[in-house]
Amino acid sequence: MSLEAFFKHYRNSYSRLDAAGMASHFTVPFTAIHQGELTGWQDMPSLLDTTAALLAWYRSQGFESASHRLVNVMAMGPGVATALVAWTVQRTQGRPPWRYHTGYHLKQVNGAWKIYGLVQYDTEPEQHTLATKAASPVHSAG
Repeated sequence: MSLEAFFKHYRNSYSRLDAAGMASHFTVPFTAIHQGELTGWQDMPSLLDTTAALLAWYRSQGFESASHRLVNVMAMGPGVATALVAWTVQRTQGRPPWRYHTGYHLKQVNGAWKIYGLVQYDTEPEQHTLATKAASPVHSAG
């Protein structure tokens, strides 16, 4: 399966908020960097539990569906790649969509692409918090 097809399949699981479907695209050990913090999972049951909790929060925020654009793929040798994906999440009740990027680290496991790590950045709703902090005046000590 090409990485383009892989991410279409992943997007479909994400759009359904299907934790098991999304986790089937992962391998362990798995790492994630979110808001500058590194977290790791050594086993699939704990990774699945975390994925399900995250998707439940998304549902509570009005998640309706996700679309993606594969921005860049860089092969890093046989069976290893990095991909940058731009995501748009449509939300219910007229809520504004979320737009963000995620970097994925992938490797082939038994001939199939699997995500072993990701870097979440410029995320909603965190980006509004960061933008507010960045716009705050700087105070000097003198």
